[in-house]
Amino acid sequence: MKGSFYFGIDGGGTHSRLAVCDSSGRIAARTEGGSTNIYSVSVNEAFNNITTILDSALQKCSLTRSDLCGGCLGSAGLGRSAERKLFGDFFASLLGEEIPVRLCTDAELLLIGGLGCGEGYCLIAGTGSAALGRSLDGALIRSGGLGYLLGDEGAAAWIGRTAIARSLRSIEGRDLPTVMLERITSACALSEASGLIQYVHHDADKAAVAALAPLVTQAAREGDPLALDILGAGAAELALLVKSVAERSPWIKNRELVLAGGVIEHDEIITGKLKSLLAGEAGGPALVEAKGTALDGACFLARNGDPGC
Repeated sequence: MKGSFYFGIDGGGTHSRLAVCDSSGRIAARTEGGSTNIYSVSVNEAFNNITTILDSALQKCSLTRSDLCGGCLGSAGLGRSAERKLFGDFFASLLGEEIPVRLCTDAELLLIGGLGCGEGYCLIAGTGSAALGRSLDGALIRSGGLGYLLGDEGAAAWIGRTAIARSLRSIEGRDLPTVMLERITSACALSEASGLIQYVHHDADKAAVAALAPLVTQAAREGDPLALDILGAGAAELALLVKSVAERSPWIKNRELVLAGGVIEHDEIITGKLKSLLAGEAGGPALVEAKGTALDGACFLARNGDPGC
C-alpha cells in the first residue's frame, strides 16, 4: 500500500536538491547532494546520488520509502526518451512500479516553480545553460542544453573553458590582454600555463572547468578587458537562447520569463548585461521575479501533475 508523502528533486549538473512533502505541500525535510546529470557523472554515480539524498531526507523526517506515494525528478537530459526510460527503470527498481515518478528537465521545474504557472518561459545558466518555453497543455520548446562540449553558452563551464582558451591566445598576442592566465594556472594546481593543455584534454571534468567561472567574474570586476569581453559574449549568448524559444513559440500566451542558476545568482556582471539585452528585445518575454524555486516546481509536479495558471 502506498504512503501519503511525495518527493521532488531539482537535479543539477553539480549539486542536486531534494524535498519531501505531504499532500498539502508542507515540506517535511530537505537535503542536498551530488549531480543527477548523467552527462556530468556516470549513470551509477547519478543513481547513487539520488538514492543517498532520498534516504537522507526520509531519515530526517522519520519516514521510509514505503511512506512515499509519488515523486518528481527534473534534471538536464530528461527531455529525451532514452534518458527517461533509463531513469524510469531505476525508480521502478528503487521504489516499485506502483509509485509514479514524473521525469522532466530542470528547466521545466524552474518554469513552473518560478512562474507559479504551467505556461511561460525560463532560462537556466548554472553549470550548463538552456532556455525553455511551455504552453498550458504541456507542449515544450527548447534552446541550448547541448552540454559543455557542444554548447552551454554563457554558463559556468563555458565561461571557464573560454577563459582558458582565450587566455592562452592572449599570451600569443591573438586576443585581448588579461591577468587571468596566471590565476587560472594556479587554480588548476599547475606550475606553468603549458600544463593547461593536458589538464583540459585529459584531467579536468565539467565541474572542474566550471569552477573557474568565479575567477573570471572577479577579474571582470577589476576591469580585466578579456574577462569583461567573455562575460559580455556570454550574456549575448544567453539572450539568444531566450530569443530562439520566444520566436519559435507564438502559441505560448503567457509571455513571462524567469531566470535561475548559479551564474545568474552570483555573477552580477553577466546578469546585468543579460537583463539589459532582454529589456531591449521588442516583443520578447517580459522578465519577472521568480515566485518560487525549481524545487518548488518539482514538489508541485509530484503532487499535482500538470499545472494550470
